[in-house]
Amino acid sequence: MMKALLVGMLLWGAGQLSAPATVGTAASTSGRIRVEVLSQTTPLRRGVQTFQVRLADATSGKPVTGVVLAVQPWMPAMGHGISDVPRVTAKDPGTYEISDADLFMPGVWELRFTLKGTVEDSATVTLKLSR
Repeated sequence: MMKALLVGMLLWGAGQLSAPATVGTAASTSGRIRVEVLSQTTPLRRGVQTFQVRLADATSGKPVTGVVLAVQPWMPAMGHGISDVPRVTAKDPGTYEISDADLFMPGVWELRFTLKGTVEDSATVTLKLSR
């Protein structure tokens, strides 16, 4: 037990077991929803990514529920996205996991979100990836 605790503390200190940090936010096109993107890996580096996305009412801060979320990663400087569609998994109310997002080049990327269901809206969150 003590050994497992010590290993966990060492990994935490090395930054390998960290709490997710906000890497980008945006208001939806309508302004009614706040979209927050979090990652356990900071700074962001090129490669396959997993993100947590939180949708909240811009006024009340309450989670937005009843929404099907879709995402298209896009690299505006290069004029292209990725060929494989990232997996979107609903978690807690208003929280989603985006996995298998292969952001294969360093630079500026956009996560272009589409929301359908109790709310019809869109949002774009900009991320900067290093090598």
